[in-house]
Amino acid sequence: MILIAIISLLITILYQDFRYREIWWFTPPLLLISGFWYKWDIINWEYFLYNFLFIGVLIGFLVIYVRIRFGSTNLFKDYFGLGDVLVLLAITPLFGFPFFIYFFTFSTIVSLIGYVLMSLFKAQKSIPYAGYISLCTIIFLVFVHYKITSFIDGI
Repeated sequence: MILIAIISLLITILYQDFRYREIWWFTPPLLLISGFWYKWDIINWEYFLYNFLFIGVLIGFLVIYVRIRFGSTNLFKDYFGLGDVLVLLAITPLFGFPFFIYFFTFSTIVSLIGYVLMSLFKAQKSIPYAGYISLCTIIFLVFVHYKITSFIDGI
């Protein structure tokens, strides 16, 4: 039942980000709470903290890069959506740390490929990153739930 709630939240984020390029403010906290509920009996709190720190370090480096490259001080206004970061933080309970790095890398590459392919049909100003992350998370959850793949350890 909780898996259905998580997938419903992810579909909502996917739709909103693709359609409006923004998401409802309460979907990431609900997703985070649902992720904890889904993984409560097997969650590794150390991995959860590492995932959170990983995202924090990446955002820190992104802020430094944007300041040096563009001279801007507000990363979330022009370059990266706050909803994107919140969705990344909200899915952290679903993954063990080593796999989270793989998932983050894979979903970022999928986002870039999806953006390039979608741009061939319609010009786009921004990447619906939270939407692509949601899509990849849905696929991951379905694969794990139905045991479609056996290479996923440490989730």
